Amino acid sequence: MSDTMTAVRNQVSEKLIERAQTDGEFRALLKSEPHKALQQLLGVDPVPSFKINVIDEKPGEINIVLPAEIAQDELPDELLDLASGGTSFSAFILYGHERVRKPAK
Repeated sequence: MSDTMTAVRNQVSEKLIERAQTDGEFRALLKSEPHKALQQLLGVDPVPSFKINVIDEKPGEINIVLPAEIAQDELPDELLDLASGGTSFSAFILYGHERVRKPAK
């Protein structure tokens, strides 16, 4: 996975975890329906065809996740736009995917 894609994945994960730690309803939604949680957080589900596993870590456990290699041609346009530097993650979160898309040339 490219450094840019890793950064985007880490930012999205960080925001999901941050919200789940402060919002019990969101945490429950993330565990039961992760795609709906992404939609709620980002305004779009950037990976609708991907299976999302959410692991609720227990006291005394440490889970280490080794991300799969993902080819850029497997990713949806919204996520590629975000990763390509055309949109900052902050703008994506604040204004949604429709308002931060690159203008047509």
